[in-house]
Amino acid sequence: MKKTIPKPENWQDFESLCKKLWGEIWEIPHKIKKNGRLGQPQSGVDVSGIPKNETEYWGIQCKGKDEYSSAKLSKTEIDKEIVKAKQFLPKLKVFIIATTANKDVEIEEYIRLKDIESRSNNEFEIILYCWEDIADLIEENRNTYNYFVNQNQFKTNYDFKVYFNDFQTEITLKPKFEETIKKYRLKSQGELIRNSFPQYKTLQGFDALHKLTSSFSKLNQKRINYAICSFEIVMANEGNAVIEDWRVSITVEEEFSELMDSVGTGHLGMVDLTHLKYKRTYIEGNKISYSPKDNSPLIQKDNRYFEAFIVPKGKAYKIPLKWVILARDYNSEGIIYLNIEPEIETKVIYEEVETKVEILPDQIISLKEKKSYDDTEDLDDNL
Repeated sequence: MKKTIPKPENWQDFESLCKKLWGEIWEIPHKIKKNGRLGQPQSGVDVSGIPKNETEYWGIQCKGKDEYSSAKLSKTEIDKEIVKAKQFLPKLKVFIIATTANKDVEIEEYIRLKDIESRSNNEFEIILYCWEDIADLIEENRNTYNYFVNQNQFKTNYDFKVYFNDFQTEITLKPKFEETIKKYRLKSQGELIRNSFPQYKTLQGFDALHKLTSSFSKLNQKRINYAICSFEIVMANEGNAVIEDWRVSITVEEEFSELMDSVGTGHLGMVDLTHLKYKRTYIEGNKISYSPKDNSPLIQKDNRYFEAFIVPKGKAYKIPLKWVILARDYNSEGIIYLNIEPEIETKVIYEEVETKVEILPDQIISLKEKKSYDDTEDLDDNL
């Protein structure tokens, strides 16, 4: 029968189960307590109480918080929990380690040895309960059994995921960059002759006219940064329960040049502020935060989405985006990935030298975002 008893879905439910189970075993259902609240140091004890007919405290460590879905005990972990439990006040008489990990002969032997060592030093007794042991106890205690079976039978199934466009967990972006390479070459004989006579050089007046017409051309040019990449974030409720009071944060966990929730429009790059009326996303540093309009719930099988923009670095690499949802009765997290495959246009400039001795290897002068404008130039200076 115990094989049909499923493990709790998360460590919070496991902690509540331990409180319910040992409250019934110790016959103190209303006196057994969880230790502190989430985020506070707990001295290695999650649940504690004084069992009926006892005078000293017993404590339970509900192991598996850090990696609940694959909870597994190690000797090092056990040693750490024992050290922390010694800090619990008042001093414990019995220290129980409860875990959803399956039974392990080596770990059970280690616990027995640590138990003898602890009691010989006038410290607490140490007991280990793996999931098979806990399943036995659940079957032997009717109130806990009914509570746990009913809880799982009618348990609300939450499931939330974050995707990119078309419900993908990984997409490829191709920002455009310009690479400038300097090459060296020998001057031709004709070039040497022309450089010897000033009349062959570009006239200053013609050069000034060229700059003037170039400046007017830039003024009317649409300002586009071809290194900016857009991507759509889709937030989907894939469970059978409504998610309420929810918000999502997404952390970009690799280097980038810029992260935006809107881009400039028009020939001068003026920003269209009409989107602010509908704004649900906020960006600060490497984090994107999303809150639904009017705190509206996310119903079953529905989704929300928004567009974001990023300027990656000019190299091939992968950017993890770690997402976290915080809701009234549900929290979850995951990771999606941006694959960056830049398209690099190469521009060659030549430096002409007079002798072969002066010829040097090719040099990469710059690698910059490809733009329809030069943001290092000042139009007033050109005019």
